[in-house]
Amino acid sequence: MARRTFRTDAPAPHSWAPAFTAAILLALFAAPLAAQGLPGTRLKDGASVRRAFAEVVADAARATVRVEVGGKPVALGTIVDAAGYVLTKASELNGPAAVCFVGEDRHCEAQVVGVHHDFDLALLKIEASDLPAIRWRDGDVPEVGQILATPDADQGAVAVGVLSVRERRIPRRRGVLGISIQENEAGPEITQIFPDSGAAQAGLKVGDIITKVAGSAIKTGRALSENIRRYRPGDRLKLLVVRGEEQREVEAILGTPGLNPFDRGDIQNQMGGQLSRVRGGFPQTLQHDTVLRPEDCGGPVVDLSGRAVGINIARAGRTETYAVPAAAVLALIDDLKSGRLAPPPVEPLGVPPTPEVAGR
Repeated sequence: MARRTFRTDAPAPHSWAPAFTAAILLALFAAPLAAQGLPGTRLKDGASVRRAFAEVVADAARATVRVEVGGKPVALGTIVDAAGYVLTKASELNGPAAVCFVGEDRHCEAQVVGVHHDFDLALLKIEASDLPAIRWRDGDVPEVGQILATPDADQGAVAVGVLSVRERRIPRRRGVLGISIQENEAGPEITQIFPDSGAAQAGLKVGDIITKVAGSAIKTGRALSENIRRYRPGDRLKLLVVRGEEQREVEAILGTPGLNPFDRGDIQNQMGGQLSRVRGGFPQTLQHDTVLRPEDCGGPVVDLSGRAVGINIARAGRTETYAVPAAAVLALIDDLKSGRLAPPPVEPLGVPPTPEVAGR
């Protein structure tokens, strides 16, 4: 006898009728609208909508700078002190010294004076004074559903969105180097390098043997894997490798695990545009649905009164942007200024480490 399966959550008889009728009516009215399409200017990041929020973001836009590294825009920055202190997204400050563009035609070289790794925030100092500092929202955290706007450094709005999730922690994503390995008596030996990976960009080659990661000795493939897993996408790691008869030190930026073709969310997020490399591991965030480019993170996000509710820190999905809440930012600024969270000194690459360095 065939076995039949029953669902305990099935609807009661005829309970589908109202929902079915509503769906038919919605389809009839929605069809002409879908055929016409919504003009791009009326989307949340369209020109018309952004112009409508120009007055809301005016003050915050004056406290927003564009940060460039090597002549390329990498992030926005938030002026948090009139004496020339600017907060931005730390993981994008790779390469030559950062430059902050203040207003339309003023640019200032920036020095990194503090980094908070978990929040991916960096405090920059520029030689400027009497700057328009950001005004923060006082007291309560905005409610889910509240409209938020992200200002640009050109006195306008980048885009508009809605707070979609209350304050929460975002789990850390593990970083990947982008290689396959085999065991070798001298250490894990690279057998494959994946295109566009951190390993490929760092110039690693098949046959290289990795002997150290961030100063830690590596003897097995398992040790290499466990060591890499401690870091997240966007982290820069110094690797000591043996290539032929010579040792060399290289620096690699970890990437994200590959796209899972069976994960619908993964696919949709990738279709929505480029995402931030560091988009997890934050102790506190506010999530809103503003569509930002990664280089539009680091600046403030404001409520309808123009007060900053936080700093955008990552484009994490098709309609997911994370912001560090204002209260968390304010609690960090003094420590970032003090030098207690100073970035590590930059060491030259390509020079074999001394025994003292190797032992650390």
